[in-house]
Amino acid sequence: MNSVIKKTNDLVRRWDVILCVLMASLFYLIPEIDLWVAQQFHDGQRFYLQDNLIVRIIYWTFAKIHLLVLLAIIVGFVIYHKHNSHSAHVRKRLRYVLLVLLLAPGIFVNLALKDNSIGRARPVHLEQFGGDAQFTPAFVYSGYCNKNCSFTSGHAAVVFFFMVFGWLFRCHKTFIAGLTIGVIVSAVRIMQGGHFLSDVMMSFWIVYFTGLTCAYLYKFNFKAKPTPEAKPALA
Repeated sequence: MNSVIKKTNDLVRRWDVILCVLMASLFYLIPEIDLWVAQQFHDGQRFYLQDNLIVRIIYWTFAKIHLLVLLAIIVGFVIYHKHNSHSAHVRKRLRYVLLVLLLAPGIFVNLALKDNSIGRARPVHLEQFGGDAQFTPAFVYSGYCNKNCSFTSGHAAVVFFFMVFGWLFRCHKTFIAGLTIGVIVSAVRIMQGGHFLSDVMMSFWIVYFTGLTCAYLYKFNFKAKPTPEAKPALA
């Protein structure tokens, strides 16, 4: 019992848990934040960066990148199918990456939230931006759509997914690189009127906590140092 209480207290004291709760509360209590951010990229007629070449290149570059990752994982399993310690270690890494990919962007974001939750309209569909939908805050049921809705962002989740390689290789720089790419793609989706700030931020937290939990289960954490035989096999 004491160990459970200690773990609960440690969880409550975590900066990431506190920040996530504060951020979610902020978007719920002050939903105008979402509208204000979206308005910065709308000129009264349209989202003026929607057709910008750089914005579109970034959008399409990462639109289906999860399929390439999935293909790479499958190829990895085929290559490292032998029953030896090195191959077993590589397969463990591949299972971790696959699990996070399936859970976070796949089940939690796209299947559970985007397609089966609050039905939130995208910014581009709102009356304020030339559409016909009413604005609803994050976490509030709208029912505007049944599939491919605004909350949360699938694009953001897929790209924030690359943070998991930071845990995988116990490398803070790799984690920051994945985070940076996620921020860039999230900004692009906001500029296009495809998502609210809260949509992309909640996708970040879903991927972050999924990756963190799975890293803990697989013992891929920043505090632990890799053993000599566990040096990165996937470069």
